[in-house]
Formats: sequence, C-alpha cells, structure tokens
Amino acid sequence: MPSIRSAALTTADATAAWTAIVLTGGSGTRLGGRSKAEVVLGEATLLEHVLQGLPAGVNVVVVGPEPATPSRAVIVTRESPTGGGPVAALAAGLQLVTTPLVGVIATDMPFASGLLARLTATIPPGADALVPLDATGRRQPLCAAYRSAALHRAVQSLGTVENASLRSLIEHLAIAETTAARPADLEDIDTPSDLDRSQAIMRVTKGTSTWMTG
Repeated sequence: MPSIRSAALTTADATAAWTAIVLTGGSGTRLGGRSKAEVVLGEATLLEHVLQGLPAGVNVVVVGPEPATPSRAVIVTRESPTGGGPVAALAAGLQLVTTPLVGVIATDMPFASGLLARLTATIPPGADALVPLDATGRRQPLCAAYRSAALHRAVQSLGTVENASLRSLIEHLAIAETTAARPADLEDIDTPSDLDRSQAIMRVTKGTSTWMTG
C-alpha cells in the first residue's frame, strides 16, 4: 500500500498539471552499498536536492524505500517485485498519477529538478515525451517529461516490466528531444568520483540549473 510521508505536512496543489515520480531504488553498489537517496551532497541528501528543486505545487510520488523525514509531502510506493528495475518502479509510480503529464527523475541527479519542470511545460504537440540529450548525445529518460496516457500504453505494450530497460520502454513512444544548457543539469552520481565532481559543481553553481531547448 502506498504511504504518505511529510515533514512539513503540506499538500500539493491538486490543480497542478503534472506529477513528479522520483525513483530512489538504486542500490549504490559503487558508493559503498549506501542507498543513493541517503548519500549526502553538500548539506542535503540526494533525495532532498531533488525534492527541494521541484515546484511546490507538484504532487510527488517516491518509488523506493520510505524516506525518513522528507521536507515536503510525498506519496511512497514500491515496485513489484522489489528491486525489479527502473521500468517496474516507473510502472508502480504511474499507478498513483492522476495528472495528464508526469516528470520522471532519478534520485542520483541532484541538479535536474529545474530542467524537469521546464520539460513538462514544453512537450511539443504530437509528442508523447520530451527527453533531454546529454553531452554525448544520448537520451536521458530518467530525467524526462511524459504524457501519462501514452506512458501507460507503453508499459502495457512492453508487457514484462521486471528488469526491463527504460530505453526499451521509450521505443513505444513518440519522442521529442532537447539539449540541456549545461552538462551539470544531467550529472548523475554513481561513484565516489562522481560525488566529488558534484561537490565541485555545487561550489561553483550553488546547485542552480539552466535550460534551453534544442
């Protein structure tokens, strides 16, 4: 059963056009086995960087372990089976979405929340999703905006979600692409060196995010 956790005991604006699904189930094997959501960057956990960067009026679904003291209202659920991978997690979170749009973000992308908010505001007509490209030109579906109905259809078309890749899922969608303004927007933290690099980015940018269409 989903649960609702909130340190601030606030509720999201029911009229918001989109819902954020935050995927927190990464094991953090290369970070010493720590849960990625609990890894500290600067003065906050990676999960808190993501939550604090999302607009106040957006409903948030966290898919993963229960966060201890989230700074905003969140609904928490788990993928089935537990540890079944990102598509299984996304499918679980999607069951709790009632808005026409959904923004998906991984907890290890601490600078991506601002980009995600802009993506959800600019999905082109006729596109099922707006997915940013990283500095190497690769799509990053773990920080992307989707039309909820199309995403439901894609999950159904995929069939088995356990251990499926997000790239196989988005093959069932009409994708529009965009380019992030800075490589830092799509920085993800998998290793101690990634964490060190993100600490340096924090010192230079204070964690702010800029964005442009591409």
